[in-house]
Amino acid sequence: MFNDYIQTTDRVFFKHEISEDLPCDAYSMHTHNAYELIYFLDGDASHVIEDRKYKLKKGDLILIRPMSYHFIRIEGRARYERYDILFDPQAHGVEGVDLIPEHLEVVSLAGNSLAEDVFRRCDLYRQNCTAEDFSRLLPHLLSELFFSLRAFSGDGTTAEGARLSPLISEFLRYVNRNLCAPIDIGQVAAALFVSESYLFRLFKRELHQTPQKYIREKRLMMAKKMLSEGERPTAVFTHCGFSDYTTFYRNYVTLFGCSPSQSEKK
Repeated sequence: MFNDYIQTTDRVFFKHEISEDLPCDAYSMHTHNAYELIYFLDGDASHVIEDRKYKLKKGDLILIRPMSYHFIRIEGRARYERYDILFDPQAHGVEGVDLIPEHLEVVSLAGNSLAEDVFRRCDLYRQNCTAEDFSRLLPHLLSELFFSLRAFSGDGTTAEGARLSPLISEFLRYVNRNLCAPIDIGQVAAALFVSESYLFRLFKRELHQTPQKYIREKRLMMAKKMLSEGERPTAVFTHCGFSDYTTFYRNYVTLFGCSPSQSEKK
């Protein structure tokens, strides 16, 4: 297995992974406040973003936006290869992200020599430069990639994701519209004409996640972003839908490994 995963600067990660015989649940569903790019080169897999599922093909580029729940679903035990880059456009000077249409999540780079070459040069510089030099080069390479995608994304190469269960779609829409308000999962399930236990089983089957964890982690990601922008923990926890500070504090430490006050903007 080639599994080179390096942190170039704070909150920027670059990984070129080549694996063999991965189990179907090798990757768990998760979310984060960074942008993520996955360039898929080999394997039998699908990518799920919220309630949308994309069957991946060689040369597909996946753009995952902040606070979008997602995971790779391995569907066959074959060789698996991808590039994976996490970054913050503002913090690291990556230009061109705002040029990509909001609906675009997966685009084929097959035949786009300019975009494909960006990843080849990432490998070249990673192997032949210091981590410090590579961290300076990577934002420029990503900016070049996004500008090339703008010119390339309107010719039928974008992918349409298949929707998961309509019940899952309805539930996620409701949650994301009301994320900061009290949410009674039983009442939402009743409004969808299903039992809470049925919704739980469906959520676990389709998203490998529980409804409670989905809501909690999205709220915590929102809180983390607000803290990084200078908000005080005592103001953040109520805004993000937590009924008391003790619960917020405990869940925050569990997810991020530090206290809310340690995440405040310095």
